[in-house]
Amino acid sequence: MKKILTASLLLSGLMALGASEITIEKPYFRWLWGGFGFQNSEANLTALMPDDFLNERVLKTFAELSPTFARVYTGFADQSREQLDRFADYYDKTFRKAGTTLYAVPCAMPAIREGDDPKVYAGKVAKNLSYLIKVRNCRKIRFYCLSNELMVGDEWDWFARKNKMDVYKAYNEALYDAFRAEGLDIKILATDKAVTTKPEQAFESLEWARTNMNGVVGAYCSHWYVYGRRTDDLGLWKEYNTYFDTLVQNALKAQKRFILGEYGFHPAYGKRGVMQDDVSYHMRQPETAHESVLCKCELGLAAMNNGAFAAVDWSFVDYPDPFIIEDGDTPEDRKIYEAGLCGYKLDHKYNKCGVFRWNSVDRDYSSYHELYAMGHMVRLFRKGATVLPCRTADDMLRPAAVFNRDRSVSIAVINRGEAREVTIDCTSWAPRTDGKPSLHQPLRRYVYDSAHVPFNPFNDLQPMSGTVEAKGDRFTVTVPAKSMTFFTTDYADVQPVAVTGVKIVDGTLVWDASPSADHRYYRVYRDGKQIASTVATSYAVGTVKGTYSVRSVDKWLNEGK
Repeated sequence: MKKILTASLLLSGLMALGASEITIEKPYFRWLWGGFGFQNSEANLTALMPDDFLNERVLKTFAELSPTFARVYTGFADQSREQLDRFADYYDKTFRKAGTTLYAVPCAMPAIREGDDPKVYAGKVAKNLSYLIKVRNCRKIRFYCLSNELMVGDEWDWFARKNKMDVYKAYNEALYDAFRAEGLDIKILATDKAVTTKPEQAFESLEWARTNMNGVVGAYCSHWYVYGRRTDDLGLWKEYNTYFDTLVQNALKAQKRFILGEYGFHPAYGKRGVMQDDVSYHMRQPETAHESVLCKCELGLAAMNNGAFAAVDWSFVDYPDPFIIEDGDTPEDRKIYEAGLCGYKLDHKYNKCGVFRWNSVDRDYSSYHELYAMGHMVRLFRKGATVLPCRTADDMLRPAAVFNRDRSVSIAVINRGEAREVTIDCTSWAPRTDGKPSLHQPLRRYVYDSAHVPFNPFNDLQPMSGTVEAKGDRFTVTVPAKSMTFFTTDYADVQPVAVTGVKIVDGTLVWDASPSADHRYYRVYRDGKQIASTVATSYAVGTVKGTYSVRSVDKWLNEGK
């Protein structure tokens, strides 16, 4: 008894000192991850964006993160050719280079009237998607959902609340037939229902679809927003894992995958003023913004660890400040009106859930806390990777890991407790090459420390905080309190090609485009100090004198000379 007690006290002492271990295991069967990403609503809003916001924030941040899965608003039955082309133009600048798999959905399908023919509606959707895929070559549109959160017109959850699920089934069956008639290889998602306070709502919705329309469904999906809970509630991690395990297993019964179509962490709605709020937790509780990021990332990791195919954060960029939507004679009026036609409620709704701001009044485009944790999660946990099970006895740690086709590995560790030393053991899964340990390449380390959020004036992701050397596929590190730390061998230690042709023409700094396929964006310097990040090949400098230089940043965050 004394020996057992002594061992127990020793273990308690080690835990108090912060000694922990994470074991990364080889899965019995290999299952693939489809990627983290965002709701990318911004394609149809590009006409409203100033050039600096578009080039130095939207396109630049997308290029840096290069999400491999995304949810987009396009393919509406009533979408005009001009609107379709605007989406395709944005696709060319973003999703094409990143190889992003897309699932498309209308923000809200038009109101359904008595006597409407589902086949007519489905035919219009199929024609629009056929144009995007076959004419504009947007070939990564692989999923389509009839309606966002079962909305019809302006009524949220219309199909369920109006007891019209039979109509929902008829429209999905019509879409299934129309896609095949057009020769489109697009899977139908169902039901895209939003879940807030009662997770069982998702179980009921997906069970209904599985029972009534499984033959036309390609994958199951739902949204989950955590309402009315605190982000320092450490019990949520267990709830997340139980919830997603149940959803994935239910989808598996139908031989389908499950997709987390949207996720986020919101406050409970109280008094809301005169506008409708769609805001993240930290917008209402800014004093906890640094920690709310960890809780949100936990939700995404739990979905991946329990077998979800992909997970989509709501959302990439804030919507602009509200506008009065009306048609008119000026180009500005027309741009706002067309954005409204694409389903954006710009006249009565604040939608501020991005990873960076779009404040149209004072031109504030700065980042939120999320960018510096979710950005690396999206960048490193991309599609085509094998998910690796992780075990730990420390209930303050939330680990996740993936193994890529190129044999690189990425690991994330969320620490909800005090700073601690952690040993990460990869020996049970790591495949050897020529008898060498798989982790013979140093792991780059990226840290989101909630006590010292690494804000950047240009919204650049934080650089690596050194490297870690593994010995025999094991390594020991110290992780900060309330932090998220990434370790990865998914990089090439190279120097990007130098930028050429740098000169000033009429107050504008210009340069030649980088020829490298690995290039992502440029950093502009004056007298050695960074003054911008952009995807453009020009930057207005006016009459400000100085020594200017431009450097390329590649997909591994290496910076050129």
